[in-house]
Amino acid sequence: MSANVIFQTKRSQSTDAPTVLSNGELAYSYSSNKLFIGQTDTANSAVSVEYIGGKLLVDKVANLESIVSGTTKSYEHIIASNTFTLSTATTNGVLFALANGMVDSVSGNAYQIFQVSSNGQPYFGNLNGGNY
Repeated sequence: MSANVIFQTKRSQSTDAPTVLSNGELAYSYSSNKLFIGQTDTANSAVSVEYIGGKLLVDKVANLESIVSGTTKSYEHIIASNTFTLSTATTNGVLFALANGMVDSVSGNAYQIFQVSSNGQPYFGNLNGGNY
């Protein structure tokens, strides 16, 4: 391996999402502010393009943190019924907004990775992308 390895991420100023990526290949869209990765479920399955982060996600998390911590006083968009608990646990967990604006959650075991399936459902699971 050369001492001058160059790692380059695909990028676009005008396309919201890449249509094709190789397994493990990264791409960033400046028009949607999203980071994507090419991922397969098994060694023989087709590679899917998965949204994994980017500025859009960072901004959403920062906004949620400011609302929860009380630095933003825009509570008219938060409706809690029964019990709303944020706590530390031994499992992974993520809150997310559904298309109808309702908040839902997904959880998984420690050391699993947050992923989104091809039908848009979030889940935690082991990243099984092939040989390393």
